[in-house]
Amino acid sequence: MVTKEQFGVAIKKVREDKHFTVRQTALQGGLSPAYLSQIENGNKNIPKVETLYRIAKGLRITKSDILNMSGIAPLKADQKSRPIDLGQQLEDDDLLLSFEGKELSPEYRHAILSILKTLPDAKKEP
Repeated sequence: MVTKEQFGVAIKKVREDKHFTVRQTALQGGLSPAYLSQIENGNKNIPKVETLYRIAKGLRITKSDILNMSGIAPLKADQKSRPIDLGQQLEDDDLLLSFEGKELSPEYRHAILSILKTLPDAKKEP
């Protein structure tokens, strides 16, 4: 079980690794900076799923990642070994994707997918 302190440390590490401030992260997720700071410092319990999703948006991570960090949805043993379909990831509007800390817009997602489909190996069947 993940404690509120462990969750706070994990959130803070992700934020700092991306060089985001508390204020930037909170505003991007629609939260108050003070509330996010309290979570990071272990002064608040792990929030409800809706709030976790807002934190994920602010951190530019997936909903699955934030659920895993909070201990709500543990990683399955086989998740790390199976291939991830990049095309499906780009087409999934519920998945928060970013590049160098900036969220990929639907237009960029479509452009990337179009480019990937033009690569010679993309036309080969698995």
